[in-house]
Amino acid sequence: MRCPACNRTLTAVTISSVTVDVCQEGCAGTWFDQGELGSLDDATEDKRRILLELTKSRAMIVDASRRYRCPKCPDSVLMRHLFGASSADTVDECPTCAGIWLDSGKLQQIRAEDDSEEARKRAAQLRFEQIVIGERMELMRKEIGDELPYDTSRSRVAASLLVAFYLIVALNLGGIGAGLIRLYRCIIPWACVCFPDAFGAAVSPVLGTTRKSPRWFIWFFGWVALCVPLIQILIVLAE
Repeated sequence: MRCPACNRTLTAVTISSVTVDVCQEGCAGTWFDQGELGSLDDATEDKRRILLELTKSRAMIVDASRRYRCPKCPDSVLMRHLFGASSADTVDECPTCAGIWLDSGKLQQIRAEDDSEEARKRAAQLRFEQIVIGERMELMRKEIGDELPYDTSRSRVAASLLVAFYLIVALNLGGIGAGLIRLYRCIIPWACVCFPDAFGAAVSPVLGTTRKSPRWFIWFFGWVALCVPLIQILIVLAE
């Protein structure tokens, strides 16, 4: 493989059964295949020190601000992002193969940051924030779930008015028979809008008790079924 930074040939280096590719003849950058960077945590301190020495002895300087192409996927441009949520260092990652490129000195910076007291505090703070945010989001989901529009009187009133409109139109056009047919067709969608919880656990005479469906799905299905006749009326009027 060719170095994405200086186009020199990369040299394979094995560290504790993990083989990485180092630009020993050029910029001293390092290519890690997917998962290899994290696997170095299992290497002994001496072997990690060898890799650190190889990746800081560079024979040439490169422009680290430019975008690189993946050495394994030439058509893919490496995406630059922070190494971690609690990290200040950036890495270049391939969106196709998930490999990671580190410029010379980046590995040392990441290791030093991991070992610092400030990094440990940031990591602990991040974990705490994730737990708190997760709990708040769960509480918000429950609160929103209890107050969604399908569970309000306004939704029921709107559905009832729509059914009444259908009945008036059917009675005027086809008499009592047409009105009864329209009422029969609207009663289940109307009930799904007004009582989604009850219909979410409906009992089938063939399948027995069905798996409880989310009430938002029942509510949405009811409104779709109720709006179909309205769409048909609008199409007829448009013609």
